[in-house]
Amino acid sequence: MPSQEPIEDSGGGFLITSEPFYLPSANEIDLFEAAYGAKLPVMLKGPTGCGKTRFVQYMAYRLGRPLVTVACHEDLFASDLVGRYILQNDETVWRDGPLAAAVRMGAICYFDEIVEARKDTTVVIHPLTDDRRTLYLERKGEVINAHPDFLLVISYNPGYQSVLKDIKQSTRQRFVALEFDYPGIENETAIIQKETGIDADTASKLVKLGRKIRNIREHGLTEGASTRLLVYAARLIKAFCFCS
Repeated sequence: MPSQEPIEDSGGGFLITSEPFYLPSANEIDLFEAAYGAKLPVMLKGPTGCGKTRFVQYMAYRLGRPLVTVACHEDLFASDLVGRYILQNDETVWRDGPLAAAVRMGAICYFDEIVEARKDTTVVIHPLTDDRRTLYLERKGEVINAHPDFLLVISYNPGYQSVLKDIKQSTRQRFVALEFDYPGIENETAIIQKETGIDADTASKLVKLGRKIRNIREHGLTEGASTRLLVYAARLIKAFCFCS
């Protein structure tokens, strides 16, 4: 069973104190909890804006663990993840990066859109994804043994994969993969209503429009209308109607 012990200073301000709204579409909650209990890293696969990040936030709240999120990009270096020496008050001190901090405090560390990160940077996570569960701080000469409650989670959009941007097999095979897609009609309508406060009829029309847009991707549209985009549209409609 996951640890439910109260976290005080060790949370570092990364605890989610209010329950995020999330509607499960299958058995993803049970699978995530099973992976967490077995200390197995998790990969969330699915299109952009389908709820992967919200799911991680919900699971962090449900498990009572801090959540450290890393937004991956091509200028992300290993030192940005593990830490570096900095000058502070005329002294050189070490400052942990987000990954090192998460490993020490037993947080869920979430790498958002892992394919956007440099391949030579993501190699540093490999020792955390097998039975070693360690992080090596080369510049400090320190090996951190992961806290028992630490979990590594990455998200991956297969639609973005290409020769230049894809996850190495050596990395991919280290993770338990959970497949995500856009919610069903009823769930997506409920999500839009809950997130925006818009009326049911407008929410339903937006969902139908979004599904039509997704169905014409084979005609050259590279990306369909995500649930997140429909939420933004609903907020805009509500704000416009309120102002009018």
